[in-house]
Amino acid sequence: MTEYNTVLAPVLSAFWDQPNSWTLETYLKNGGYEGLKKAFAQKPEDLIQTIKDSGLRGRGGAGFPTGMKWGFLPPADGGPRYLVVNADESEPGTCKDIPLMMAAPQFLVEGVIITSYAIGSNHAFIYLRGEVVHVYRRLLRAVEEAYAAGYLGKNIQGTGFDLDVTVHAGAGAYICGEETALLDSLEGRRGQPRLKPPFPATAGLYARPTVVNNVESVASVPQIINRGADWFTSMGTERSSGNGLFSLSGHVTRPGQYEAPL
Repeated sequence: MTEYNTVLAPVLSAFWDQPNSWTLETYLKNGGYEGLKKAFAQKPEDLIQTIKDSGLRGRGGAGFPTGMKWGFLPPADGGPRYLVVNADESEPGTCKDIPLMMAAPQFLVEGVIITSYAIGSNHAFIYLRGEVVHVYRRLLRAVEEAYAAGYLGKNIQGTGFDLDVTVHAGAGAYICGEETALLDSLEGRRGQPRLKPPFPATAGLYARPTVVNNVESVASVPQIINRGADWFTSMGTERSSGNGLFSLSGHVTRPGQYEAPL
C-alpha cells in the first residue's frame, strides 16, 4: 500500500469504483438506507442531538455546526418548512459535490430524507447548477428510483412520514452559491443576496422556516446515524471532527478527489 493511501478514509467514496455505483441496487448492496431505518426508530429531536454530538460542520465552506443550524428552526406552527440542498458548486478548482452526486447520489437522497424527518419538512429541494446536465439527469434518476422503492412519497416505509423531493436546475449564476440568493432564484426571482435578519431558519424559502445545507453535509448524515456519533468523532480533530472530500487539481502528481479525516 502506498503511503498516501494509508491516510484516506473512504466513506462517501467507498464504492465509487464499483460498476453502476450510482444505482439504488449498488447502494443497497453497500449498506444503503440502513441509516434511514435507524432514523425512523428515533424521535426527530434525538436525531438532531446525534448530529450535534457528531460535530458535523457545514461542508460548503463556512463550517457552521450542522446540528445547531437544524436546531435554530422555530417550533412547528402547522405550516410548511423546507430543506434546501445547496448543490450550486461553482468555486474554481473545487469539484467534490458534483463527483459525489455523479458516482453515488443515493447518499444525498437518503441524507435528504433523514434530515427532512429530523426537521419536520415534507418538501425538500436540491438546487443544482444548470450547466451540469449529466449530473442533473443522474440525480433525477436517483430520486425516481427512491420514489419507486418507497423511500420517497406518501407514508414512507409505513411510518406515516411524507416527503417530496424536487431537483431544480439553476441558470448558472455564480452568486446563487450564496444561500439567500439561491432561495430567491428558487422562488423564480433574480438571484440576489437577501439582507439578514431574518435568517433562513425563521424566514427562508417562501418566507417559511428553512434549513440550507451543502451536498456533502447532508450526504454525511446517513452514515453518522447508522454508525453513531462516536464513530464520526473518532476521525478528524477536536474542533473539526469527521472526514471530508478534498479536490486536488492543477500541477500535482495525482489530481482527483480524496476523502480523508479533517
